[in-house]
Amino acid sequence: MRRRTLLITALLLAALCTSVSAEAPRLVCLVSALNGQTTLSPVDGPKKPLEVFTRLREGERLDLPRGAEVQLAFLQKGVRETWTGPAQVVITADGGQSADSDTPPVIDKLPLRTKPAGGQASSILTQAGEQATAQVRTRDVAVPEDKTLSDDERADLDAVEKQVAQMRATAAPGDMEPDIVLLEELARLGQKRRLTEELRRLREAHPDNQTLAHWEVE
Repeated sequence: MRRRTLLITALLLAALCTSVSAEAPRLVCLVSALNGQTTLSPVDGPKKPLEVFTRLREGERLDLPRGAEVQLAFLQKGVRETWTGPAQVVITADGGQSADSDTPPVIDKLPLRTKPAGGQASSILTQAGEQATAQVRTRDVAVPEDKTLSDDERADLDAVEKQVAQMRATAAPGDMEPDIVLLEELARLGQKRRLTEELRRLREAHPDNQTLAHWEVE
């Protein structure tokens, strides 16, 4: 009887965890650039300072003081939004929403390739390693292999790499959009070795960025 009770309890807990996971707000964008002190109100915790490369979920809120600026890369939509404070910006799948911003966001297109059919979320938004306490497995395990690319996929990657080089030539200091675009394309094409190398380079260039320190490549 006790074993049956324990089994039923375990099954109920598993079902509850699955339900909670299924209802968790989606990751919809990343912070690609940040100027000024902006705070993030997460869906499941206290306020904290916002950091470049942070992946944001639906329902989370950004508080921008006067003069602060944040750029958000909505990878699934293929656009970047630039918000200037003072403003409170609520993150949604359709973009940032603000009821008190003095000016609407500036919206630019991102040079991203076609996404898979079915409306799947962006690759690097759905990578493992979202939790702040996660460890970076790429530091301790064998480097993963790259997927073999078709001629069309190789052409796509070459085109994006050229666009990224152009973006880097004109990007303002602290603008990580070129790196985010490249990471997204590498993830989309299954180039895990390249993705690991790029993340390692970024971590070395930004040793104080805790968000990057907890990204993983599966």
